[in-house]
Formats: sequence, C-alpha cells, structure tokens
Amino acid sequence: MTPLTAGTIPTAPGARPGSASSPAAPASPALPSSRHPLRPARPTRTVTTDDGAEIAVYTYGAPTAPVTVLLCHGWTMCAQDWRPHTDALVRPRRGFPAVRVVTYDQRGHGRSTRGEAVLDMALLGSDLALVLGEAARDGGPVVLVGHSMGGMSIQQLAAARPGLFGAEVAGVGLVSTCLGEVAAGMITPRERPGTPAARRHAQARRRVADGLLRSPRSAEAVHRLVTGPLSHPTAAPLWRAVFGTGPHTETVRAGARAFREIPVLTIAEFYAALTTHDCMDRLGALARVPTRVLVGALDCVTPPAQALRLVENIPGAVLQAVPGQGHDLPYERPVLVVETVYALLREIPRSPFVNRETPPAPRPLPEPALR
Repeated sequence: MTPLTAGTIPTAPGARPGSASSPAAPASPALPSSRHPLRPARPTRTVTTDDGAEIAVYTYGAPTAPVTVLLCHGWTMCAQDWRPHTDALVRPRRGFPAVRVVTYDQRGHGRSTRGEAVLDMALLGSDLALVLGEAARDGGPVVLVGHSMGGMSIQQLAAARPGLFGAEVAGVGLVSTCLGEVAAGMITPRERPGTPAARRHAQARRRVADGLLRSPRSAEAVHRLVTGPLSHPTAAPLWRAVFGTGPHTETVRAGARAFREIPVLTIAEFYAALTTHDCMDRLGALARVPTRVLVGALDCVTPPAQALRLVENIPGAVLQAVPGQGHDLPYERPVLVVETVYALLREIPRSPFVNRETPPAPRPLPEPALR
C-alpha cells in the first residue's frame, strides 16, 4: 500500500488522479468556518420509517433547481452543521446549474427521533434511501455527500440498493469515512486495516461499546473523562484524533462543546452501531458515478490508510489527502467540501439536467448518460 503524505494523492489501480494543492473547480467566496451549534431550524418535512423513527428533512434553495445535493452528517452531529456549505451551494454560480440542497438529521440526532429498531449501519442506509426518495422525487440528478457516519450511510445504501447509482444518484463525495474497523486508528494508529490484529481490535471495540450500554454509570464516567478540557491529559487524545493537531479554533471549541452535550447513552449506542459497518467488496455501484474521497492527513478516527483502502474498493474514485486536518475536516475546511461538490457536478455526463456550460467529464462513465 502506498503511504499517504501531506499534499500527495496516491491513487488505487484504475483510480483517477487528483490534486490536493490545486482546486478541482473555480474558486468560490470564502465561507465562515465556524460550526453552528444552535438548535436546528424547523424541518421542511418529516419522513417516517417502518419502525416509527421520524427523520427531520431540511430543504434549501429553489424547489425547481435541476440538481440536488444531499448532505449526510456524522455521529453526534446534526443537519445544522452543514449550514456554511448549504449557504454557499445555493448561491448562483456561473457555468453550473442551480442547486437545491437537502440535509437531514440522522435518527436519534437533532430533531429526528430514535425509532424502535435495533441500531446498525444497514438501518441508517435504509433511512437514507427514504430521504433520497424525497430528494429525488422531481427526477433530477442527486449528488450525495457524507461525513464519517454519513459516508458510511451512503456506502450501506450503495451496497443494498445499487440500482440507485447511475439512475437517481449522479455523484458521491465521501469525507473522513471508512469501509469498516471504525476508530481503529485512535487505539492502534500504526495497525494496517484488514489484518487479523485489526479484526481482533474491532471485536474488542464492539465489546467495549456493549459494556458501556449495559452500564450507564460507567458510560457517564468515561464520557466525563474523555470529553474534558481540550488540553487535559485524559481528553487530549480524543480531541487530537477528531480535530488534528492544529490550533484550537472556535470551530474546534464549538465541536467539543457539542460533543459534551450529547446524552452519553446516545453516543454509546451509535458507537456500537458504527462497529457493525463493513462494506468491503460491496461498493461496485459507486464505480458507476464520479466518486471523490477526502481525508485529513492527521485523521486518527478514519485515518488515511483507511481512506486509501476505501478508494481501492471503488474503481475510478479520486482520493484527496488534506494536510494538517483531522477528522473534523468538513467543518474546518467547508470551502474544500463545496469545491468537491462542484468538481462532481463537472464530471456528471451531459444530460438535460446539467448546464451546457459545464464541461464534460474527462473520461466517459461506463453507464449511459442520465435521462
């Protein structure tokens, strides 16, 4: 496996090369990088799942926009954290079609309820399918972008519903996410993903999560221990893994405050669900559409080695490593995520939905153009 270094982008066999130092699309105005820890706005609509979970869905931009971007947030986050990205994407941009943005609160997060089903990652993929059905009901192409657990939700959707990709889904962005072995790098950063040792550690993490769920008092004690002040010895490893080793910006401080406010059993239950994620050799559908993978070079939760492994499972995907960034990449660098969306829009094949000023993809996709 080719090692990742800051500012370089190794590519898997058959992958399209990218560049971490050159933007993939024209520059856009600077965005505010601060996270929005405020209570989310009221949802545009609510989607109800078979087990009774009510998923809050938010829509921004012109309802008649020909392209939709659907943003999927990560563990312990909410739809409101995408606000800087949403504000930028709904602004008109020369050479691109108008964009409508859809975000949603994952079940048990923000304004969405928990539901009755046992939590696992396949369930979150099913939730995304319902939200996608709402987002794509007008027939235009949809670009999916997911951070961390949101990226895993997209993978689960691709594994379970491959026919959606190349039909309703026209492009995918996966940010700070992995195929499996979630958070392996936080415990054993030098361990190669996929090895027997890595699988043993994954089983150990599942046992820890199960133990925390059985003992709420222990879970609360661990939560207090690891979510203390940013520089405290017991808390610093977690914050360093999530936010990287850079300065403690307001975005970092807001993220830490938000993490502390989430009920500890919610954190433990969803962590247990994350340990069930495994999409190895199940992502062939993503090869049908332009796919870009972003990772912070200092990410210890879903480290660069796991990002490379993810790209190796998606023929034609582009991998971009971002120097100096940890797991909180999309909120520290919102402009980069926005430019990734525009890069995906440039790669969508010519179709009635795409502005004629948008140049064609550098290589034709294996599937016919969207109708």
